[in-house]
Amino acid sequence: LFNMKNKNIIYVVILIIILIVINVAFFKIILKDFKSEEITNNVYNPIINPLDFISDVNNKYFTLIPGTKYVYEAQTKEGKEHIEVYITNERKEVLGISTIVVWDRVWLDSNLIEDTKDWYAQDKQGNVWYFGEESKELIDGIIVSYEGSWEAGIDGAKPGIVMKANPKIGDIYRQEYYQGKAEDMGQVLALEESVNVPYGIFNNCLKTKDWNPLEPGNEENKYYCPDVNFVVLEVGIEDGERVELIKIERNSEPSPSIIPQVQEIKTQITEEQAKEIALKRIPGKVINVVLEKKFGKITFVVEINADNGPETDVIIDIDTGEILGIEI
Repeated sequence: LFNMKNKNIIYVVILIIILIVINVAFFKIILKDFKSEEITNNVYNPIINPLDFISDVNNKYFTLIPGTKYVYEAQTKEGKEHIEVYITNERKEVLGISTIVVWDRVWLDSNLIEDTKDWYAQDKQGNVWYFGEESKELIDGIIVSYEGSWEAGIDGAKPGIVMKANPKIGDIYRQEYYQGKAEDMGQVLALEESVNVPYGIFNNCLKTKDWNPLEPGNEENKYYCPDVNFVVLEVGIEDGERVELIKIERNSEPSPSIIPQVQEIKTQITEEQAKEIALKRIPGKVINVVLEKKFGKITFVVEINADNGPETDVIIDIDTGEILGIEI
C-alpha cells in the first residue's frame, strides 16, 4: 500500500512538472507574439544624432569593406538568379550621417532585373543602421518600378537596425520604417548555427527571421557568419528557396551592367482594371500589383490574399487583360 501511494505521488509530481513545462512554453510563445505585436503597433521614433556614428561598419556579423564583392546564386521557380552585393567607395549623407553605399544587383537567367543602392552606417555602440535605398526593378533593360525606394528623413521614413551590436536570442527589431511601403522587421533566433553553402562550411552563425507585416507569407531566415562577416545564406520559410554564397572577391571592381533606361511601359489596361480582373477569378484582398516578365512577355502580377485559400498571384496580359496563369 505504501509503495502504491508513493507511486501515485510520483505520477502526480510528474504530471505537475509536465503541465508546468507546457505552460512555460506556451507563455513564451504568447510573450514573443505580444512583443512582436507591441513593436509593430507602437510609435517608432528612433533618436538619430550624427555625433553617435562612426565612419566604418565593422560589426562582426555585418562588415562593409569597400571593394568587397559577395556573389550569391539561387534557383527560383522563375529561373536561376545571380546576385552580386558590392561594397562601394561611395558615400551618401542621410540625416547628417555619412553612410556607406552598397550596390545590390540581381540577374535572372542573365537578365538584370533589380538594381539597388543601399545606405548603411554604424553607431558607436556597434549597431548597424539602414538609412534607405534607391531601388529599380527592370524588364528587358527598362525601369518599370522604383517600388521599395525610401530615404530616412523624407516623407516620414525612419532608419532601422539591420544588425545589433550584441544580438541576443529573442531580440525583435525594425530594420526599416516607411509606413505602408517599407516595414521590414527581424528577430534573432540562434547564435550558434552551422551553415553549409558552396563557398564553405561555417559555424557559430547568427540566425534571424526576417519578415514584412505588409507581405504576410514572405518570411525568410538569414544566416550571418563571423568568418565571413556578412550574410552567407537566405532561406524562404514557406517555399524553401535558398540564396547561397558562392564567392567573395576582395579589392575587386563591380561587374559591368547596362545603364537602365528610364522608360514607361505602355499598357492597354490599367492597374485598377488588372485588379478587378484578378479579383473576379480569386476573391480576396489585393496585396500588391507589379509588372513582371512571365511567359515571355510583360504582365501584371496581382498578388492576392485569397478569401478561401493561400496567397495567390494572378498573371494578366497587359494588353488584352487575359489571365495567363495563376501561381500559389
